[in-house]
Amino acid sequence: MSVVARIVLVVCVFALVGPPIGGAVAWLMMGARSLRSPLPFITGAYGEGVALAIGTGVVCCGVALALRTASWLVPIGAALAVNAIAFLVTATLDPPRVELLMALVRVGVVFVPPSLVAALVCWMISRRLLQFGA
Repeated sequence: MSVVARIVLVVCVFALVGPPIGGAVAWLMMGARSLRSPLPFITGAYGEGVALAIGTGVVCCGVALALRTASWLVPIGAALAVNAIAFLVTATLDPPRVELLMALVRVGVVFVPPSLVAALVCWMISRRLLQFGA
């Protein structure tokens, strides 16, 4: 299989599987105790998390291709980096204010754990495709 086809497949796995996994984790963090339905968390995760998932998939492919490794540290670093970039982009849309920075910290607590779990699950699914040097 060509490198381009493998990259496309990996990014598709991250884009399709990542958001519902992240939504399920967010539901476990916020909604499960109140017995709310997980459906809004899982379906709503596509709108909020697909860009993060695609970015994480692209970074995972880039690192795996450049370093010839499919280590489990790659999706963790990729998810953290993509979340940090998303938060920085959001912060630069408005002049820096204390309220905005505090909101970003609160959002980080909500977005980072689901992103990490989703990135690891997607990595496990696509790990063989990420072995470019093998």
